Amino acid sequence: ESPQTNDIKTQFHPNSGIPPKVHSFEEFGHRKVSETPVPLDFSPWRPFQSRLDFEVSEFALQAGLSDNLTTDLIDLLQRCCDQREKFTIKSSSEMKQLWDLASVKSLKFEKSSIAVEYQGKPKDFDVHYRPLWDWVEEIATNQDLSSEIVWDAQRLWKFDGSKWEKFIEEPWSASAWWNIQGKLPADSKPFFIILYADKNKLSSFGTQKGYPVIARCANLPSSIRNGTGIGGGRLVGWLPIVDEDPAETGKPGFVNFKNAVWHESVRKIIESLIPHSQTGCALVCGDDVTRSLFPIPFILSADYEEQCVMALIRGLGGLCPCPKCFVSQEDLSDLSVQFQLRTPVHTLEIFQQVKKCTTQVEKENILKEFSLRPHMNVFLDLNHVDPYFACSFDELHFDSSGLWGDHLFAQFKRHLDALPGRAGSVTVDSRYAQMPRWSKLNHFNSVTGTSFNDGSKHRDISKIFIFAAHDVFDQKSAAFQLLRALRSYLNMTMYGDLVIQTDSTIESGRSAVNNFSGMILVRNEELAKKSWNFIKMHYHVHLFDDIMAKGVSQVFSTKPNEKMHGPLRKIYHHRTNFKNIADQILRIQHQFMVATVIRAGLDTLDEYYSAPIDQEESDLQYFSKHFHLGSKCQPIALQEVENAHKSDTSFSRFRIELGKFMTGFLRVGKEIRFTPNDIITPFQYLNINYQSMETWEMETDQLRCNPNFYNQPRFDFVMFQKSEGNFSYAQLLYMFDCSVDEKHYPVACIQHYKVVLNRSAVDRRLGLVRIRKDFSKDAPKFIPIDSVVRGIVAPVAGSASEISVTERFIFDVVDGDMFLRIKKLYPGFTDTQ
Repeated sequence: ESPQTNDIKTQFHPNSGIPPKVHSFEEFGHRKVSETPVPLDFSPWRPFQSRLDFEVSEFALQAGLSDNLTTDLIDLLQRCCDQREKFTIKSSSEMKQLWDLASVKSLKFEKSSIAVEYQGKPKDFDVHYRPLWDWVEEIATNQDLSSEIVWDAQRLWKFDGSKWEKFIEEPWSASAWWNIQGKLPADSKPFFIILYADKNKLSSFGTQKGYPVIARCANLPSSIRNGTGIGGGRLVGWLPIVDEDPAETGKPGFVNFKNAVWHESVRKIIESLIPHSQTGCALVCGDDVTRSLFPIPFILSADYEEQCVMALIRGLGGLCPCPKCFVSQEDLSDLSVQFQLRTPVHTLEIFQQVKKCTTQVEKENILKEFSLRPHMNVFLDLNHVDPYFACSFDELHFDSSGLWGDHLFAQFKRHLDALPGRAGSVTVDSRYAQMPRWSKLNHFNSVTGTSFNDGSKHRDISKIFIFAAHDVFDQKSAAFQLLRALRSYLNMTMYGDLVIQTDSTIESGRSAVNNFSGMILVRNEELAKKSWNFIKMHYHVHLFDDIMAKGVSQVFSTKPNEKMHGPLRKIYHHRTNFKNIADQILRIQHQFMVATVIRAGLDTLDEYYSAPIDQEESDLQYFSKHFHLGSKCQPIALQEVENAHKSDTSFSRFRIELGKFMTGFLRVGKEIRFTPNDIITPFQYLNINYQSMETWEMETDQLRCNPNFYNQPRFDFVMFQKSEGNFSYAQLLYMFDCSVDEKHYPVACIQHYKVVLNRSAVDRRLGLVRIRKDFSKDAPKFIPIDSVVRGIVAPVAGSASEISVTERFIFDVVDGDMFLRIKKLYPGFTDTQ
């Protein structure tokens, strides 16, 4: 049978014994709905006496109530209890005891002491940890997760109408899983682990710090893996922090000592995995199938400094500062060159050479050449683990807060400061303030004089800057050349962020990396004053290799783990006495984990007992899979609409033009005419559902057409389809329902915009797509709302006021779908020329 366009082909790893399958796009895009699971425990709230007892305790825990406030809450509940479900807890101390009894529902933390020698003397440190194999068992045997866990590698292709194109999303669709599974016994399965570690401030002044280690299961889909539920991130370790000694800080021996403490501490977390990584371990999984599992930490997610510790290299002070390869300090800015990769085999060979040396100087010279530290990497004790390969690119630290935040943005600020007066900064800030509001985009009133620590804000600032500064710098200046580099940077990062990667997007992404490198290395005297030889520049060499090997960039992102620092800080500030904080924080954090386990059991119980409920029809007047209208206004006569908009030429002859549009739209063989008293019903909200070119799933844009939305006028822009394959752009001016022959039709009055094809030198050199108001006679004034494809963001092009703006830009980097659409519709337009 011949494949159909968009069919998906899946090839499973030979060890799986599963034959290849071809699914229609619709079948592949929807997970099979599993049968409602039978609860393993019909009283999951135990040891609490009742569900109500647990839920009150859960509330007190999440609210961070003190003992006194908890006691007050219990007193109130005891007084108002209506006996339908008895609340039995009498005091906060009883509640604490119940949490202690419930602690067995999840893995407890253990505490061990390690000793690491420094200057001939052993130094002792406490390590808090959950044995990692116990966590593996908990995930693998969980009945609720069993239908979600993926055990076998897959290769995926999509048929584009003429050929099959390979694509990558989750880790099991990338190359490393396939290769590693091929090295395991045929009847075994890999259990892949993502580990994250980062030292972080707990107190406001940074005097108190925490060092959490978080584990995630790569066999689970990202929607579960990156969450905080039972299959999400798990705190598995709390590492000791070596106190800084002013007399020793910075000395090679002391730095080596701190690295050795880290690895000996992590050994406690992972040592339960070591024997099973060698031989596998038979386990009855949550689906009652016995599997031989090999636990394999194959992604290390961290910032650069932490990766240097994980890889046990010397970092920025070393001759080869990259945790993944042997690039030299002098070659960090050239992204077109691939360097020899680090491997465990090579490291072990180096340490064999070091063992044969008779003097400390000889040992140091060998290790120094490869930027290695004189301690064996603990991850090399595990089979099938390569800590250098496992170190991964991270958008948050290497791009948003790194290459952009620390370097590109800083350079742009310097160039703005060099302009006469503050005209450049004022213009840029005003355009940030004028940027149209969008639910998926941070809004800024100014940026040039403000410092930002939030990576997501840096990301959005980087996207907007080129649109805000396109005409601020002279085209012959170094600043303008840097703007051109920024366009290449945006292309590189947008390709890198895609949540589905095809052969073609990876090829385009690699090309974007080289283009950015070329733009930065352009011979410019001003640009040359800034050194681009830094590690966060170089790491982009590894971006698409990591994607091909491990899955899309969100797989190894630190963002889900960074979010877990906030709750730990709250526990520190509200639930500890600021002494011996590790024990207190981990006790409360464990209670949160127990609450998560119990809540998951309650959800399963509720699902089991709840009968299917028929979906009621929406009370919205217009609803379809594609769109629905909301914020309904009072019905109004067409004459009143014209009277209310007398000064707006867009509404001149509104009634007559609407009749002409409906005549052409309906094509019923007669002219449609409306009377001045005919009634329409306006709407001010439009919810558009569309299939994303990035995710291949349904995404939603929330659009407004409101003269007073939070005290500001907001009339959003849209892409709409004029005819098959013919797309255009418009600003929504008025949305309404009109009726013809007792049938209702949702319509929008618009201001049409055309893409400017005769492009200026600035637009071509900066990769900008400009649209202009269309005042021609044949310009559409109305469109059926069903023709709207999706919303767009259209910032002002120039310095004209909002009222008289005739030209705007298409903000193509708002998301991956818009980025890919514009690339397809206008090839080459968003590349620098």
